[in-house]
Amino acid sequence: MSSVLDEFLYSEFSTPSTRTVSAVMLIVVSIIGSIMNVLIFIATFFRVTKRDGFLKICCFNSFGSCIVCIGYLAFPVPSLLLEDPPNHWLNAAMGQFIAWFGWSIGPLSQILLTVNRIIAVYFPLLYMKKYRYNPTNVGIGFSFFVAFILLVSFFPEGCHYLFNRDYLGWVGEFTPCIDIMQKTFLVVMMTICALTTCCSVLLFIKLIIHSPNFRVSNAQLANRHRKNRKLIIQAIVQSILIIVDSLNSTITYNLFPNLFFQFITLSFSMVFLRTLEGFVVFSINETINEEVKKMLRMKSSASNVFIVPKRSMSTGQRNYARQSQSIP
Repeated sequence: MSSVLDEFLYSEFSTPSTRTVSAVMLIVVSIIGSIMNVLIFIATFFRVTKRDGFLKICCFNSFGSCIVCIGYLAFPVPSLLLEDPPNHWLNAAMGQFIAWFGWSIGPLSQILLTVNRIIAVYFPLLYMKKYRYNPTNVGIGFSFFVAFILLVSFFPEGCHYLFNRDYLGWVGEFTPCIDIMQKTFLVVMMTICALTTCCSVLLFIKLIIHSPNFRVSNAQLANRHRKNRKLIIQAIVQSILIIVDSLNSTITYNLFPNLFFQFITLSFSMVFLRTLEGFVVFSINETINEEVKKMLRMKSSASNVFIVPKRSMSTGQRNYARQSQSIP
């Protein structure tokens, strides 16, 4: 074990031992993350009868997390365990699908969650207004379009992010296209992080301020504040996780040339934070929590059902029936 740790800490490139350990770590966290996010996606998409805007965005976010977690099991993990490196074009396609399309849904959905909470908390009349075209559906559709553009726009040769077994993570090709892409991506993500942080501060301020409302009872107002606090906390925590993930993939991994540090920030962080985000949504959001628990109890309740065959009436029961019929 100490030799593997030394290889992680002091080797410039990965070895078969470090690749195996990395693959095992990714398998564990990817399986947990896949199960959690698939349950959340099914609960929000199929089982919640009244899907409000917040739940729709949670469903969209869990869809991206499912792509990341399941995608790691499908490609990076086998790439680490096999002796030969993966095919170049398959590597490029999976990089576009996992590291761009699936990953970008997280920050995009976080923007939608933050905007949803800001409008709901500070502009409740605007939030409750009926629209011809649902703003949440429009936002999700636009975000999906942006993610799809990221999927197809960097397919030309020289613009790929490839899973590099030597560095145990997604690394861009050394070309001018990748250089421009990285600078643009850094500016965009820093802007998103700044905006979501400011919005999180505004939401946090609203958490500690109770505005009176004389049109509803104190009990209704308290229940509304309690539900609102939970949704705000969920949005803030998810925003922090997305910020950490964005910093890891743009700045943090360059701070130290340590192989283990790069693996944690480039690969493990991407899956671990999606897994952690799934647990945050499950533990805080009461509607999703309730629906997921119902799904998990379906199999156990069905397994406890026993078919009891009909039995003929006993002699005593037949005599009792005859006596009952003879009484006027």
